[in-house]
Amino acid sequence: MSDFLSNFNGDNYDRRKEEKEPREPDKKITHEPKQPAFSAEESLESQTKRKMRSQQEATEQELSYQKQKKRKRRMILFAVVAACVLVGIVYYQQTHVKVPNFVGKNLTDVQVWASENKVKPKIKQTYDRRKDANTILAQEQKAGSRVKKGGVLNVTNSLGADPEEKIPLPDFMKMKKSQAERWIKENKAENLSLIEEYSDTIEKGQPLRSEIANAEVTPENYRRKDAAKVYYSKGPQTYQKDIKVPDFQRKPRSEVETWAKNNEIDLTYEEKTSNEIPADNIIDQSIAKDEKIAKKDKMSVTVSLGKGYVVPNFSEYSLEDASTALEGVQVQAKGVYTDNLPYGQLVSQSVEAGRVLSAKDDLTIKVLYSLGQPYMKDLRGTMVEGGLQKYFHDEFQSKGANINYVIRHVDSDQPKGTVVGMSHFSDYVPLNLTVSIDISLGNLGSAPTSFPNNNNGGDNGENQETPSE
Repeated sequence: MSDFLSNFNGDNYDRRKEEKEPREPDKKITHEPKQPAFSAEESLESQTKRKMRSQQEATEQELSYQKQKKRKRRMILFAVVAACVLVGIVYYQQTHVKVPNFVGKNLTDVQVWASENKVKPKIKQTYDRRKDANTILAQEQKAGSRVKKGGVLNVTNSLGADPEEKIPLPDFMKMKKSQAERWIKENKAENLSLIEEYSDTIEKGQPLRSEIANAEVTPENYRRKDAAKVYYSKGPQTYQKDIKVPDFQRKPRSEVETWAKNNEIDLTYEEKTSNEIPADNIIDQSIAKDEKIAKKDKMSVTVSLGKGYVVPNFSEYSLEDASTALEGVQVQAKGVYTDNLPYGQLVSQSVEAGRVLSAKDDLTIKVLYSLGQPYMKDLRGTMVEGGLQKYFHDEFQSKGANINYVIRHVDSDQPKGTVVGMSHFSDYVPLNLTVSIDISLGNLGSAPTSFPNNNNGGDNGENQETPSE
């Protein structure tokens, strides 16, 4: 009996049913309770109870089957819905991207992210003094939200401080470099440059000068976009002593100049005559060979001027010997009249005695010797009017005496043009003098003409005077 009833329990019942009679999908199967076989010995009451129990068991089995069937349907429906939701989620994930937080980041980060995720960035530009240029100020899509691929990402980007804004410049000549740097940072004055230069006189970090590129811009109307420079001292420049000094003695000056220029040496020159070292070659150097110096160090060399000529004291020479007193130098010796120096005494020399001349100097020396006091010869009867100009020039004026003459034409029996009278003759005369000279007109036959006074040269008031100069 128990084996029989077990056929109606759970899966055994369904399995046996399917084995005996396959059923179509969703076709309702009605289980008819089998009538139990009753033995003759059983009482009617027992049979009734047994029958009711069998019916109850069949009913419970039917209810259990229906529950299982509904459960399976729900599970299938849930699986379908879950699959649809999963497909939707996967599709959404593939067609949408999560938006990061770009605020405070660089514009390049937005552009790179948008390119990688196939999103179009829409950028709004605005000036903002507090944020550097190309810094994201805001974004329309919140961080963590999603945007569809091919969609638009809206962000606001900083252009930095407004270049047209006026920012009056302070007096940088009263500010240290660190103070100037802080002012530039606070005012976003990126077009104002701080430049350092070496200085041997100004302390490091102290201002040297300031410049504004546009001459029309003043510190009062300076705008952020205007270019300007402020120079600050780096202090004195120091170099390592790593330059080996060559031996320049007897080397050409050009070789020293090239070496000094290539090594930035502060080279100075002294010049000196030398009878041994050719001109423009080095005689000596202030720093010995093989010593080491640094850039900008000072050094001097002595350059040969060639052979030297020591100027003698020409008082030891005569007028005739002076011109050959110094070989290699042109000596122009000349005699001049003087009032109080004896004949032959040195009057002057253009270059002082003892001086050393070189090829660089003017190798011409002028030497004057005294001819004593000028002497006026008697020219009467021996000189004609046409020779007076040359005589007075060669005899007096070319030798330093300012002696001139004037001509008077007088009646005379001497040949026409002959000197027949002089105001001064056969005597020593001063350096400054004008001599009156009478010239014959040749109109009186053989009668002589005389001068009653040598100092006035005759008394014919009708005579004509002609100055020599």
